[in-house]
Amino acid sequence: MRRVCISIFFVCLFAVGAMAQTTPPATTTGAVTRVTYFDVLPGKTTDFVNFIRANAMPLMEEQKKQGLILSYGYFTKPTTEGPGDWDLGLLVTYANYADAVDFSADRNAKFDAISLKHYGTADARTKTNDSTIAMRTITQTMLVRALTFNPMPK
Repeated sequence: MRRVCISIFFVCLFAVGAMAQTTPPATTTGAVTRVTYFDVLPGKTTDFVNFIRANAMPLMEEQKKQGLILSYGYFTKPTTEGPGDWDLGLLVTYANYADAVDFSADRNAKFDAISLKHYGTADARTKTNDSTIAMRTITQTMLVRALTFNPMPK
C-alpha cells in the first residue's frame, strides 16, 4: 500500500510538472524601438526639419527598403517643462535587439553604402551631420520593446 501511495504521489508530481511546462508564456515579445528625444534650438526648427526631409528621411526610407529597419517616425511634444526639454522625438524600429544594438559588419556595410550613396563622400556625410549640432541637442535616447500580453489559459 505504501508503494502504491508513493507511486501515485510521484505520478501526480510529474503530471503537475508536465502541465507547468506546457503553459503558454504570459507575454510575447515584439520589435525593438530606439526612441530619441531632441531639443530643437530656438530659431532652428525650419533648418532641422529641412535637414530631416533632405537627409534623414531618404536614408531611413532606403534602410527600410533594404530591411535594415522595420519603420521610423517622428512625434512632437506640444508642451514644455522648461529650457532644455525635448520637443521632437524619433522612433526607429528594428526586428529585434540584435538588429538594434549588436555590431554586424554586414549590416554596418549596408548602412555605410546607403549613406555614401546619399552624401557622395564620407567627408560630406560628416560635415552635413555635424551641422545638426547647431540645430538641436539630444536630450535622451532609450530602447523599448513591444510586448503583447497573452490571454490566460483555460
